[in-house]
Amino acid sequence: MKTIITLLFAITSSWSIAQKINVTIIGTAHSFNKDYQPLQSFNEAQSFIEELSPDMICIEAIPITDTASLKEIWPNTMKRADRLRDTLKNTESSHDNLPNHGNIDFWTAYSANKKIMKGAKAYASYDFWNGYYQWFQVLNDGDSLEYFSKYYRDQSKSEYGLIVFPAAQGLGIDHLYGIDYRDGEKEFLAANSKVMKKLFFSLKWKPIRVYLKTQKKYKKAEKAGKLIEFINSDEFQDAFSNLIDDLPNRLPKSEEAQFIKDYWLNRNEIMANRIIETANANGAQNILLTVGSAHVTHIKRFLEAEGHNVTTYGQILNTQNQ
Repeated sequence: MKTIITLLFAITSSWSIAQKINVTIIGTAHSFNKDYQPLQSFNEAQSFIEELSPDMICIEAIPITDTASLKEIWPNTMKRADRLRDTLKNTESSHDNLPNHGNIDFWTAYSANKKIMKGAKAYASYDFWNGYYQWFQVLNDGDSLEYFSKYYRDQSKSEYGLIVFPAAQGLGIDHLYGIDYRDGEKEFLAANSKVMKKLFFSLKWKPIRVYLKTQKKYKKAEKAGKLIEFINSDEFQDAFSNLIDDLPNRLPKSEEAQFIKDYWLNRNEIMANRIIETANANGAQNILLTVGSAHVTHIKRFLEAEGHNVTTYGQILNTQNQ
């Protein structure tokens, strides 16, 4: 009997691991020019997410388990989180040591609000974007977050506040899953700077021309209120992915050029694997991924190579326009 149970467990475990997932990817910009924000199709993207009604939402945030990436990108934010964690411990251990917020007792003012405290605890554990998400919901309710001003970075004008947070709130989703990987990014940025100089002085202008042309179209699309549509288009996706893929061919003797491609592919492969692992761990079948638009093509390739179904927002927009 024990052998049969063990066999059944092995079969069901392998079936679970082999489960294919459906991933829909929306490419985003990490910041939007405030003068043109009212023109962008944020409401359409939010409505699309709500109609999709995914089992879970993955975002370009570093998970708390990836301490190397956190230390690389958010060392000062981690220090603020440590200070907040100390404050939370004081409030729980002794009312005599409670900090005051004006004439309002901290514990009285905030402990009764579950989302404020849930956000604080998430932030204190380095789960920054879930902290921001909880506080975003409180701000929408009109409550004050003044005490946390030194910890809270307003995400209302980012891709999160403009698209992700309101859509997730509308769906009743309480937790967002970070899948980013950033360990070694300082070396990546340094190599990128060297490669741009090498391209310039070697008179290999095509990559530079493509980049500058794409940036010009980016700004034009933003002014026209079509930025989300442009960064999810085949034109943008092909231009960026081709630049990365072809870079070592343009500079065959450059170690930095090969390093840039290898690092970028490795980062996106890790992100794709984290999506799969997170989906399997939570029994999710339909996943929404919001990620910087430059990542869309390579993450899509890695997921499809593992046999998963991937749809991009660009494909959806193309279908709607036909």
